[in-house]
Amino acid sequence: MRGGLLVFADAPDGVEVCRRRFGGLTTLERGIRTLARAGVDRLLVVLPDGVEPKLAKLTHRLDLELEFVRWGRTPAMTFAEGECVLVLLGDHVHHHSSLSAFADACGGSLEDRTLVAQVTPAPAQSLSFYGIENTTDGPLFTQTPAAEITGAPSVSTGAFLCDGLAPHELVALRQTPLDFFAARCHGEVAICDGDADLWRRVADRHSARQARAMLFGQVTKKTSGPVSRHINARMSIPISKVLIETGISPHMVTVLFVLTTGLATAWLMARPEPYWRLALAGILWQMAAVLDRCDGEIARVKLCESKFGAWFDTITDNIAYLATYVAFLFGVHHLHPDKPWALNLGISAIGAMIVALGVMYNYALKTGSGSLQNYLVGFRAHVPAHEKNGVYRVLEQYAFIAKRDFFAFVHFICLILGSFELLYAYTVGGLHIIVFAVLLSQRKMLAGHKRRNAADPVAIPMPRQEARQR
Repeated sequence: MRGGLLVFADAPDGVEVCRRRFGGLTTLERGIRTLARAGVDRLLVVLPDGVEPKLAKLTHRLDLELEFVRWGRTPAMTFAEGECVLVLLGDHVHHHSSLSAFADACGGSLEDRTLVAQVTPAPAQSLSFYGIENTTDGPLFTQTPAAEITGAPSVSTGAFLCDGLAPHELVALRQTPLDFFAARCHGEVAICDGDADLWRRVADRHSARQARAMLFGQVTKKTSGPVSRHINARMSIPISKVLIETGISPHMVTVLFVLTTGLATAWLMARPEPYWRLALAGILWQMAAVLDRCDGEIARVKLCESKFGAWFDTITDNIAYLATYVAFLFGVHHLHPDKPWALNLGISAIGAMIVALGVMYNYALKTGSGSLQNYLVGFRAHVPAHEKNGVYRVLEQYAFIAKRDFFAFVHFICLILGSFELLYAYTVGGLHIIVFAVLLSQRKMLAGHKRRNAADPVAIPMPRQEARQR
């Protein structure tokens, strides 16, 4: 599936929906980015009169051939007969995984079907939804208010797969997409089940907030640690919802909030007396972990994740880590100048951290990832079970202690309790264990990556085309 069609209603409410802004993007720009993320690389956008497409630079840089066309005009972009085109109604907002799953479930092919529609139970919104019924006279599309929907009947998510000739006819005839499909479809509409938690319909300010809440409900990664999922997310998501509407970029969040908070923690830790310095350092270090989620959450909701962003986030995080652990040395020397062995252990731990980071950066470069967290994912998932000895299994079981969310939470608890020495021992021991685990696993990890590459080579990306407007 390569072609895509994004359709906004030829009516005043279509103009309003196009311009509706939530989650840092207009509905128009969100639809374009979502379809691009779902695998579309040739997209025709049908706009009502009165809407001038204003796109951010990032959208223009997408690997996407893009054309805008008004209702009643003839598009320059063509799709071949038999080509499978993904159609999205502009007032239906999807998480990109919903559309990807839809296209994958259909195999990107219509086969002998004229039209395939994605359906789910109606989401919790007080709007009207489109029902689909196959009758002897052809498909029947009905619009029903949510209050009149009883039980859990399936409704259209606004996503369809149709033949490549349909977009030209639809635009030229100025019919609504559902009227066009009802008139053109021969035989039954094929149905594909989706997930009601991955889409919302947008008609007004309230429903736009519901769509934003849906998108933020999907920002936590499956690889996130338990502290990140159950504690940090409860603080980071409300913060991200506020920050995203200011237009601030994820990079600026990283620099202004995450990095500065981490460096402030290091400054406080360098002289851990009186107690308020320890307590404030603990609070700031925990907040740095919370805010570290915000840049990723904003990037995922705005669909502006990039490899550069991942590397930028990783490098700034590690600058803050290194500064804090060096500050530990000053702190332990300040509290225990008569115990040089404690200082030497700290120096050894920082050396261990540098070695571990070197190995993990090497793995990230070879695997094409900008996140060192992928090393922890691979540590568990990418090494065959028969290659894991007893020590490896023990380290795998407790790999969660190397995640930032857990490390930061332990720092927070120890510093609030005023236990600098306990935290120092935990950090020194933890860094040595981490380097041991990394050195033990690096060969197996790289071998696993080579096996995966041999089985599933990466496709070469298509060149980007400039947008056209008609």
